[in-house]
Amino acid sequence: MGHRPFFKFDTSADEIWATLYQKQMPQCLKHAHPTWLAGLDKLNITPHRVPDFEAMNEIFKAEVGWELVSTDLQYSDGQDWFENLAQKRFLITEYIRPMDALDYTPLPDIWHDTFGHLPWMIDPEYANYTHDFALKAIQFSQEDRHGFGSLWWYSIEFGLMKHNDNIKCFGAGLMSSYAEMIRAMDGTVTQQPFTLERMDNIDPSPHEFHHEMFVFDSFEHLRQSTQGWYQRHTNLRLKA
Repeated sequence: MGHRPFFKFDTSADEIWATLYQKQMPQCLKHAHPTWLAGLDKLNITPHRVPDFEAMNEIFKAEVGWELVSTDLQYSDGQDWFENLAQKRFLITEYIRPMDALDYTPLPDIWHDTFGHLPWMIDPEYANYTHDFALKAIQFSQEDRHGFGSLWWYSIEFGLMKHNDNIKCFGAGLMSSYAEMIRAMDGTVTQQPFTLERMDNIDPSPHEFHHEMFVFDSFEHLRQSTQGWYQRHTNLRLKA
């Protein structure tokens, strides 16, 4: 696959970025998992403008062996998403939410991809987990991996995780959404201990706020849960 040049945003996008950063960062300093905060420092993500992705791409290649890839698709389907992750390519969308949708948008945008995901993805342990998850996911049809996609949603996108007996925001969707993070931590959302059985009874939707989120005891708990789902569904894997 040839390298697609990263989209160049105008100053209006920089204004939206700066507004989002100023609004969200105080909440992240209070509620974000320390590994995400460390990643934010390592990437030196700028508070005043959309980052230079060409430069950031070089950091990812050197640190974790991943490539950032620009895409004009506002919402990649699961197959395309996981196939890229399986090849250690992280898609960055060429879209930023409008000023009247700062608190929440159902579409993943450059703010969500960058501020939400990339501070995690620069951590080698997390990047390896993501790669392993994708390699597992593409062994199933899109229909058969529905539950696996829900696991991604309730962990990587909107999961909570314990750290030193405190509950911290873990999911990238929480990091990038002011409204979702506030709701997750102010008692509006029910925080449930994660189990595969409990997750199977909930169907995620990107078009409404969450009323329930799951708490993982640790990153190892997440890994074990992922392996547990994979092993339970051996019979559904695609035949080579």
